Amino acid sequence: MKRRAMFSSRLERRRQVRRFARLVGVTVFVIGLGLVAVFAVQGLDFLGIAEADRLPLGAVVLGAIGAVFALSLVAYAAVRMFSRID
Repeated sequence: MKRRAMFSSRLERRRQVRRFARLVGVTVFVIGLGLVAVFAVQGLDFLGIAEADRLPLGAVVLGAIGAVFALSLVAYAAVRMFSRID
């Protein structure tokens, strides 16, 4: 059962903007994770890292994942912020 008739157009627009902002944030996060994974695999292959020397590269990868997460939050906030400008 659809309840769209009960909501005002302003509330419906706000709901659509939130959905679009989540989509942008998730898209940025997934693409960023893919890039981090590709560069991490290339780094392991290029450096020929032994088992004992993986800790520094692992720390860099975790830092990159944190940066990608922060970037996705910034993208989400930017979409929400610019949607309020009318």
